[in-house]
Amino acid sequence: MKVILLDSILGLGKKSQIIDVKPGYARNFLIPKNKGIIATKDNINFLKKKLLEKKSKLLDILNKAKSKLKKFNNIKKIIIKAKSGKNGKLFGSIGKNDILNELKEIGLEISKKEVKLPKGGFKKIGEYNITFQFHEKISVEKIISIVNAK
Repeated sequence: MKVILLDSILGLGKKSQIIDVKPGYARNFLIPKNKGIIATKDNINFLKKKLLEKKSKLLDILNKAKSKLKKFNNIKKIIIKAKSGKNGKLFGSIGKNDILNELKEIGLEISKKEVKLPKGGFKKIGEYNITFQFHEKISVEKIISIVNAK
């Protein structure tokens, strides 16, 4: 009996794969536990349509990340002004929101989850390398300068 798997099952197959199993296994285990459906023509066509939609959605996300990267590569250095004491220690700290606000002023819209900072943010004046990850395959490092605002 041909069955389309709705979940990955170890030793049997991966999600969305069409496999051949014994009718009793399909009737008594896979179908009642919503781990598989019978592979009819309608179900196979529905599966193909869903896979195409998912593929185009992932491609669209990747293309958006590439366009963000192109815009982002035009920026050489990001400068953030903050108040600090005599020894260079900041009053407070610089976090993701401060970086996002500075990028908004430049004209870039980036989400908070795309900025990767060390734990706790930055607490001193200086230059820091920060990773911006727009997609699991697309990331870029930029230098952020934190200077004293007088």
